[in-house]
Amino acid sequence: MKNLKLDFMRQILKAIIIFLGIILFIGIFALVRIIFSSKKRGRYISYLLHYFSKILVWILGIRIELHEEVENFKKEGIFFVSNHLSYLDGIITSSLYPFLFIGKSELKNWPLLGILFSFSETIFVDRINIFNIKEELNKIQFLLNQKVNLILFPEGTSGDGTKILPFKSSFFEAPLKSKCKIVPLLIKYKKINNQLLNENNKDLVYWYGDMEFFPHFLKVLGLKRIEVKVRVFHPLEIKEKNKQPSTLNRKDLSNAFKDLMTQHLKEEIFS
Repeated sequence: MKNLKLDFMRQILKAIIIFLGIILFIGIFALVRIIFSSKKRGRYISYLLHYFSKILVWILGIRIELHEEVENFKKEGIFFVSNHLSYLDGIITSSLYPFLFIGKSELKNWPLLGILFSFSETIFVDRINIFNIKEELNKIQFLLNQKVNLILFPEGTSGDGTKILPFKSSFFEAPLKSKCKIVPLLIKYKKINNQLLNENNKDLVYWYGDMEFFPHFLKVLGLKRIEVKVRVFHPLEIKEKNKQPSTLNRKDLSNAFKDLMTQHLKEEIFS
């Protein structure tokens, strides 16, 4: 009984700290947006998000095992591509590298978090109204040209970890035009509270389908430790293929990344 009470108090404390942190960073982001022009604020906000995510990772007890194929990979103006399993993915990846997010437009409607996403320069993607795609691509290309890192979860939604879902290829057009490097990330959750991830406990961290956010997040707050492995692959530099632009288009690029991540996901499952 005493342990249950302590666990509950720990949950409440975590929730209060995170709530206050969100309020604080909304204020900081708002100040940055007022002081700096659109050409500068993207980079500043990406670094602020990076440090905020580091704090959240510590509060939530997340331990990250990082495997980088390129040592000391700290570039700017990179287009990151990642598989998607949970809203925790954004916190985890942002704690590793500073970048801004490309997210679905529904995020704007989340209580409080929608304000955080909006003030942190998230590029909202309207997956219903395809006529907005040109404006969204222009925003992405503008930020990449300003040396701001971006991350895309091209599956469009989070899955249950058994496979890589179909990619949305439209947004690969921006890094192609910017001729920037594209870096794939693969996220694999390994353990929850020192127990190997399995069918019985995976939904404590995975968030997909019709799961509701707040009830799920309360369960996450109750976890003492989450262990996750992040693999960072060699970047693809578009400049290397610039001599033959006709051989490379967004669909081919999307399929190539999906195949790579699918193959390595199988290797991770059986490793």
